[in-house]
Amino acid sequence: AKIRGWEIGGQYFFGDSGFGIFANYTIVDGDISFDNTVLDRDQFALLGLSDTANAVLMYEKYGWSVRLAYNWRDEYLIATNQNGSNRNPFYVEEYEQWDMSVNYRYNDNLSFGFEALNLTGEDVRWHGRSPLQVVRLIDQSPRYLLGVRYTF
Repeated sequence: AKIRGWEIGGQYFFGDSGFGIFANYTIVDGDISFDNTVLDRDQFALLGLSDTANAVLMYEKYGWSVRLAYNWRDEYLIATNQNGSNRNPFYVEEYEQWDMSVNYRYNDNLSFGFEALNLTGEDVRWHGRSPLQVVRLIDQSPRYLLGVRYTF
């Protein structure tokens, strides 16, 4: 099996303002894929391959580090030929998520942070051969983390 792909990305800060952007896009592909029309035999396929993209707006100045991130992943094959699945494939559908973090470095030893993951509460859906054949729905609420860090 062969996997091939490419990634492009970059980061830029706007002068001394502390504001910046980061973005990347990854394309990945394999030479062995699952054929949804084959019903009479087990198949080997490369699992977990999909395109991804990320974009981040950020501010880094005066001890503050603030980031707002958008993450996207295209549909991908996660499993095949599972026990009792009648040779059905399982796909994870296209997914996007917004995250945010705010950190403040008070001094060389003490910092405070807040992080919010999956701000919009996006769910994860799995399906079989057809997108209408839902096999799993993972309800993901936003998660919030609050932290204090002290280093010696």
